[in-house]
Amino acid sequence: MTIITRDSLAQAAQEGTGIAHLSPGQAWAAHRLAMPPERLEKPLAPHIAALLENVERMAARQFFASADRDDAESIIRVAHDEDHPMFLRAPMLEEMRQGMVECLPGLTPSGVNDKGEPVYRLADIAAALDVPEEELLARAEAMGMQDQLSTTPQVHPLH
Repeated sequence: MTIITRDSLAQAAQEGTGIAHLSPGQAWAAHRLAMPPERLEKPLAPHIAALLENVERMAARQFFASADRDDAESIIRVAHDEDHPMFLRAPMLEEMRQGMVECLPGLTPSGVNDKGEPVYRLADIAAALDVPEEELLARAEAMGMQDQLSTTPQVHPLH
């Protein structure tokens, strides 16, 4: 049985995962409320379960309200917005990752950043999409994403 501690709760909230008997949303809500681990013992008291559910629901409402469901760029932006909890962002990020694998099977990361996220060369992306690099740069600038592009990122090559 997993013991819930403040550190393990913080880690679960950051990663968007559940811990012990808590769902990912409950773990995030408990961490957000700085709830003492002893209050999270199984079974959850009904008032604690209701509180966590309300906080989780409020976060979900804010998350989904911040994106235009008919605008793919808006959805992508929200999925990468670290102001939102990972338990809400993770399923979208996974779907986008899977879409990249299916739509661009030959595109492989050139390395990973300090967070362990894949990093791609702009030239490789341009080749996979069959568009000039300049067009991608212009599109990134138009979307306000130029800060995510770097000519000298801290990249750790894949072995």
